Amino acid sequence: MGFAQHQSFYLRPQWLNKGMDEIQKDSRFFYQEDHFERLGIGKNMAKSVRYWMNATKVMKDVKTTTTEQHLTHFGSLVHTYDPYLQKTFTVGLLHYFLTTDESIATTWYWFFNIFKEDVFDRQTVMLALEKWVGETQEKAVSTNSLKRDIDCLFLTYLNKNFENATPEDVIRSPFEELGLLMQTIRTSYTKMPLVDATHYDLLYAALLIYAQKHHTNELSISDLVNEPELWGKIFNLNRSTIVEAIEEMQKRYPIVFTRTNRLDIVRLKNVIEPLDFIEQYYKKEAAK
Repeated sequence: MGFAQHQSFYLRPQWLNKGMDEIQKDSRFFYQEDHFERLGIGKNMAKSVRYWMNATKVMKDVKTTTTEQHLTHFGSLVHTYDPYLQKTFTVGLLHYFLTTDESIATTWYWFFNIFKEDVFDRQTVMLALEKWVGETQEKAVSTNSLKRDIDCLFLTYLNKNFENATPEDVIRSPFEELGLLMQTIRTSYTKMPLVDATHYDLLYAALLIYAQKHHTNELSISDLVNEPELWGKIFNLNRSTIVEAIEEMQKRYPIVFTRTNRLDIVRLKNVIEPLDFIEQYYKKEAAK
């Protein structure tokens, strides 16, 4: 399991691109003594960059006689077509990968897939996370580590308040644009639906990734709403929004939506490799 490996720093907009540039030139970059200086940041921030690159699946560790870092296929596509994370499609996929790998970003996985409250304060989140960790993890996790995770998660998704802020505080996280977490009153927060639920290319890509990972091409609407790693959990979409999206998406993609009295079934036909679809999307956008 992965707790508090981000060094308390949320992802900054330029970090992935800087890191991808460097490991393209040197697969042992993060082992060089001056790597943090070449990134233009401190040592702990450099550790955070490496963590976020792994957690969002743009980079992977490759172990042979030594450990090297290489771009994943997804990372190569991001580096080529959207290195500055200007597309909601890219940011949405980074969010999807981050929140569906329990082993590397456990608190993120828990918050979006397990934690069921829609309105909450930080203490409620902390108590629920501590309870879940105690029930599911073999090794104890310190309260401080869990608190650092929760603080970082909120900073990752909440729109920054610029009032009385330091220059470091006003650097936005790329994930803010997804609109998935909102502060309602001083100490209260709520999960919010994906700001653009009509971004069907993003939803279809996420569906393809899930289908490949879980070896399935058939899901019910109830699955899409309630099951971990699917739209209802990862993008905070409710049933009616999901049904509207599926009805529209079957006009554009090889999807069959069968409505019955008891069960609404979504079937994927001629399932394409997720990364092939992602590459097609980027090429289509680049040609515009």
